[in-house]
Amino acid sequence: MLEFFEGREWMKEFESVLRQNNYEKGVKGFVRSATVQGAVLFLFTFSALLLTGQNEVYIIVFSFAAFLAPGTLNYLFQLFVFDLRRKKIEELVPDLLLQASMLPAGTSLEKAIERFSKADYGELSREFRRAHESILSGASPEEALEKMNNSNRSKTLERAVNLIVQGINSGSEASHVFKETAEDILETNSILRERSSSMVVEKYTLLLGGGIIVPLILGLLVGMVHELNFNSLAELGIGLPTEQREAVMQAALLANQLYLVEYAIIASVFVAFQESDSKKALLYAAVLLPLSFIAYHAGQMFGI
Repeated sequence: MLEFFEGREWMKEFESVLRQNNYEKGVKGFVRSATVQGAVLFLFTFSALLLTGQNEVYIIVFSFAAFLAPGTLNYLFQLFVFDLRRKKIEELVPDLLLQASMLPAGTSLEKAIERFSKADYGELSREFRRAHESILSGASPEEALEKMNNSNRSKTLERAVNLIVQGINSGSEASHVFKETAEDILETNSILRERSSSMVVEKYTLLLGGGIIVPLILGLLVGMVHELNFNSLAELGIGLPTEQREAVMQAALLANQLYLVEYAIIASVFVAFQESDSKKALLYAAVLLPLSFIAYHAGQMFGI
């Protein structure tokens, strides 16, 4: 099955993500681990639901969801780690530009890369060390930096590196340009942090509402309704017959669960777009969906 996906662009990109995250098993190891973990979880979930006498549709849906869960969650986790690392690198780009502005006149691009690799910039210095090792292996400085840009997929880093390359290769005095660009990036980062802080209350209200509060309240109401005795009303000829009432209750329970799924997905998408990172929608949904159903069923037990 893996051979079918080999050579595809997104597979190459994910291979690069795993490499940047120092995940030594690679894509094949990732798929093998996800398959084994998924199979174990599938068997456990299938057996548990079968023994508790759950509906056939529930057994099928939740068992296959359990099989896909380890691979999906690990995939989202690897993307999250990669994005976190990229953001750390982008925060250090202004420092890189300020150092570039202080390079002596006539410094070669290779020498500049070597100096950046020895600086105390954490992950960013490690990237320049890799670039310097590529140069020592025979690559040109431009090729090594292009490879670094492609691996990190950061527009901020790419623009800064291209600016440094143009400044050094042109031989002109570009220190003031480096300083101004560093100041612009710092100002942009400050604005983004302020915007993120102003939205944090709204963000956690949506996430807590979708994951705990709304499902818990719905569960409590369902539990209370189950405890009500409608038999006496049916004997008096008031309300719906028992069969119709049961059908309405089943439809209402299904509607509650569909509502929880809708709420979790909409909240996840909304928060992800607030953070300008659409990939996080999957991460939030992967957490909110199971959490909301756990809260819903817990509410039902408390309401009984």
